[in-house]
Amino acid sequence: MIFTCIFFSWIWAMAAGKFSILCLKLKVQSSKTGEKVTFHCQLVMDHEVLQVTWQKESGEGKGNIATYSRINGHRILGNYSSRVNFTQSELTVSAITVHAVTLQDEGCYRCIFNTFPMGSITGRTCLKVYGTPNSCLQLLHTIVRP
Repeated sequence: MIFTCIFFSWIWAMAAGKFSILCLKLKVQSSKTGEKVTFHCQLVMDHEVLQVTWQKESGEGKGNIATYSRINGHRILGNYSSRVNFTQSELTVSAITVHAVTLQDEGCYRCIFNTFPMGSITGRTCLKVYGTPNSCLQLLHTIVRP
């Protein structure tokens, strides 16, 4: 993973003329239903970060989950307020934990660092959710007659 982060920071430095790095711990994570999962995002750069926003991608677009800024603090939005919390909240390092994961939580998540003067810099990680099968045994009573 260190090689990947260094390689991407070299590409970014060449393209933007600045040294920046964005690392997500895992590109794809997996979890069973009912467990918790934590998404990590880190940005190292020489620009001012104003706000960090977490979003979930879905077929209808992107929906905000949580935001953090020095001015407004932590905000967990909508239906996520009972199952999501910040486990790390700084302007350059952010992590959220989703508790009691459901099949509907499967998908991709974005962390967006809103910076000045560069604008937004986005990282992306995905979650694969495995359901625990409900054991169901159906007994059939069959009578065979000659």
